[in-house]
Amino acid sequence: MQNRVLDGRYRLGRALGAGGSGTVWEAVDLRLERRVAVKLVSTVTAGRDPRVRERFEREAKLLAALSSPFIVTVHDVGEARWEGAADSVLYLVMERLPGRSLDRMLSEDPQLPPPTEIARWGEHICRALAVAHASGVVHRDLKPANVMVGPDGLARVLDFGIAAVLADSTDHARLTSTGVVVGTPAYMSPEQIEGRTVGFGSDLYSAGCVLYTLLTGRPPFHGDSLYQLLRQQMESAPQPPSALRGGLAPDWDRLVLGLLAKRPAERPGDAAAIADRLRDLALSAAAAPTVLLPSQAVPPMPPYRPSTRVDPRSVLLSTCPLPGGGRLPLATGQRMRLAEVMPRAAVFQVGLDWQAPEGAEVDASALVLDDGGSVLSEEHFVFYNNPDPAGVGVALADGGPEARFAVELPALEAAVERVVFTVSVHDAEERGQDLSDVALLHVRLIDPDSGDELLCYGFPAGPPHATGVTFGELVREEDGWWFAAVSRAYAGGLAEIVEAHGLAVEADPAG
Repeated sequence: MQNRVLDGRYRLGRALGAGGSGTVWEAVDLRLERRVAVKLVSTVTAGRDPRVRERFEREAKLLAALSSPFIVTVHDVGEARWEGAADSVLYLVMERLPGRSLDRMLSEDPQLPPPTEIARWGEHICRALAVAHASGVVHRDLKPANVMVGPDGLARVLDFGIAAVLADSTDHARLTSTGVVVGTPAYMSPEQIEGRTVGFGSDLYSAGCVLYTLLTGRPPFHGDSLYQLLRQQMESAPQPPSALRGGLAPDWDRLVLGLLAKRPAERPGDAAAIADRLRDLALSAAAAPTVLLPSQAVPPMPPYRPSTRVDPRSVLLSTCPLPGGGRLPLATGQRMRLAEVMPRAAVFQVGLDWQAPEGAEVDASALVLDDGGSVLSEEHFVFYNNPDPAGVGVALADGGPEARFAVELPALEAAVERVVFTVSVHDAEERGQDLSDVALLHVRLIDPDSGDELLCYGFPAGPPHATGVTFGELVREEDGWWFAAVSRAYAGGLAEIVEAHGLAVEADPAG
């Protein structure tokens, strides 16, 4: 990628960073002969929505109108295609900021920042939020990696609104009426995790998480798995910062814990008011003795410290269509390692459910596949006529309003690479029905001991003009089994699905 010219104007240099929403490159604007930063977002990441460029450009214009010394300046936006590439990239051109992100400071510096500096940076962050909120813009992904501190000591916030563009341009947003949320779990508000309305208070919660991290060296919540982390964000009370760093003024605990209130209405004031409180804290901290603690003295955040080029903490979440469910919902294209949600479980259940109109019959089935995507044998096609094949490791349970498959990972043969779940309409052609008549399709992983739902994936309605759909799958990787939230519609129903996976059928088992 280095030295390639983007859209005939921007020569890319070294990579500056990467995250869940794209990669940032140092670049030279050949027309104006100035150094800039270019963020590239693959249209594969953004989804196949044909309106994505329109939204991306509209958001960039809105961001360019945000005038503040604490917000990075946007220069240009567009879409381009590399020579020979099948997919295009969206790009956002910003001013090239010297300095370091707060994330780098925390990882590179031997000591935590003094409270005076934290209060000053916090004020800058909240001044940026106040300007954005006055224009109706919610950041949605505020975290230390998105705040740069320059040689002048000013903190500037990056990536305003980019999360909103990506959230509105995924396949899941196109297929459903539910919202999709982009964010980083260690800094996401409870309402954002649960897929509820995200307002200005959500940014204040994230600002509280950032302040907590700067004060103590770790975010307020750091579960051993992603599932635990999200549950903590929604349900647990954090320790006061002063419990992890001695010498902090009581006002720090009051401010930060107030920002971390679970209910948005219980968080203090607005961004401008918080900035004023932080300015007062900076003045009082400057007059008080400073206690510096080595960052190594604070227990690190175990599994979510970035160790690869792409930050593994960045995930895409959405609301689940199942009423009362979806404590850890996934959006189309997202994956979850099973060890994250059930660290020691090798046996679990996969439930598929839906709401069908009167007179419609809908069936669930599972295909056990090899690395070529073919069903290993007829016995590895698990459906109502073959519910409990011996030695396969997947069985369809009897009874109940929800179709449940029992999965035993140790019983799956070495040749098994995927287990694909399907939903199809029985006798669809004769009845004149398709899956658009079926509501609240969802698949979920269920803890076999407690019966608790571990994660959920689904749509408010099935795809039109299709009588069958593959609907979530288990995938074997080098680091264990994953659940993938992927789906594909088939006009020919279950017969077409089975034939597409290498198993010939004489008649359509589900019509």
